[in-house]
Amino acid sequence: MSDATKNAVSSRLTERAAKELADVIYRPGMAGFDDAALDALCRLNEAHAVMLAEQGLIDRAVGRTLLQAMARIRVEGVSAIDLDPQFEDSYFAFESRLASIAGESAGFLHTGRSRNDLGATLDRMRTRSLCLRMMEGVNRARAACEAKALEHTESIMPGYTHLQPAQPITFGYFLTNVASALSREHDKIAAVYQRINLSSLGAAALAGTSFNVDRNRVSNLLGFDGLVEPCLEAVASRDFVTELLWTATSALSMLSRVAQDMYVFCTHEFAILTFPDRIAGTSSIMPQKKNMFALEYFRAAAGRSIGALTSTMASVKGSNYSIGLDATREGVVDAWPSLELFVDSMELLRLIFECVDVKKGRLEQRCYENFSTATDLADGLVRECGLSFREAHHVVGGAVQRAMDAGLDASGMTVETINAAAMQELGRQLQITPEFVRDCLDPVRSVHARTTPGGTAPSEVRRMLSGLAEKRARDIEAVAARRHGVDLADERLRDAVNAITA
Repeated sequence: MSDATKNAVSSRLTERAAKELADVIYRPGMAGFDDAALDALCRLNEAHAVMLAEQGLIDRAVGRTLLQAMARIRVEGVSAIDLDPQFEDSYFAFESRLASIAGESAGFLHTGRSRNDLGATLDRMRTRSLCLRMMEGVNRARAACEAKALEHTESIMPGYTHLQPAQPITFGYFLTNVASALSREHDKIAAVYQRINLSSLGAAALAGTSFNVDRNRVSNLLGFDGLVEPCLEAVASRDFVTELLWTATSALSMLSRVAQDMYVFCTHEFAILTFPDRIAGTSSIMPQKKNMFALEYFRAAAGRSIGALTSTMASVKGSNYSIGLDATREGVVDAWPSLELFVDSMELLRLIFECVDVKKGRLEQRCYENFSTATDLADGLVRECGLSFREAHHVVGGAVQRAMDAGLDASGMTVETINAAAMQELGRQLQITPEFVRDCLDPVRSVHARTTPGGTAPSEVRRMLSGLAEKRARDIEAVAARRHGVDLADERLRDAVNAITA
């Protein structure tokens, strides 16, 4: 068989891969093999070679040759590797280059392992890196959100339910809720990390290996916290990818809702939030336009993440519980760009929180215009007049309708208007004063009165923000410790390599 017709990676196959097969399945993966992927593959191969030499499964001279050859590959970079799709994937392309440098010694590197456990471990290393970057990005966004919330603990605004005026809150209170949600989303991401950071190496194809490999040694050299067991689970599952993608989708779906609120508040009709021109776009035809592309992005990002999660789960669910392209490589191909999108979006989110500006006077005036203090008036009637809340609710509802029919806002609400409604609902008037009505309808008093845990009172908001800041500091420390653990493993690996190559 001539070299032109020989299969590039197997003597079992008597033909080269069809061009269609190579172009559709193999070429895209080869095209994505970059410097980061090369570094990860080198680290994995170095750790495995060190372990084989330490266990006596290969001669130390062979181990030295392999490690020196890999050091050369690192220096040469991706460009020196022939990424011909006939090699099927980057591992075989790497092995080909290794053989051209190390000769027959290259064949010993694959002792006690399979492309299955190798691929699963590379996916875990990639997912681990993304998980750390996601947590770091979320924490930067949290810090910006909390800082802006603290700045606006006294900035009165209407709160909305069903996008209708509900009760007065502050913009700081609104953002404190967002910061709390971001804290929770961080916790979801952090919880996945402990399930990601486990090593599959040593599981081989699916059943383990008869070679006396030291799985824990390789795990330690690569910065993993432990092993995936049993071995079929170690190679067949990519649920650590789908779980991280789910957490990203959950966070982006929440942020899409926040972005939609801010988007509405930026409209000409609401006009209560503004952003600097540097994070807005414009129109090619309408010169007056200032389009909030940064906020629109988050609505789209959530949809894209949902799509990636759906495609990933749909691919995996029909596969056998073993190795297959649809369960592993092809099944998760849409996850990687979506997770990168999440990392990038956190920097944009941080910028949005840092740049948002609030029209304080207009916000407070809206609380009078839209009767958002009506609940406080009903509460006041319960306290001062002995009404049940349902009676007070009917009286105030009738009074609001009468004021609106007269073209008045809450500042025009009078004792007479309320008593007219009381006569209709209760058959009697109430003993109230103009001062009572004014105080009940004051949005500032309304906000300050809600001092129960989680309420809108500025003192309560500041307390919550203090707690969120303390938790964020702990979270930042925990992420830094995890990253430091990976960095220490790199040092251990370098020391182990040097001990063999010196």
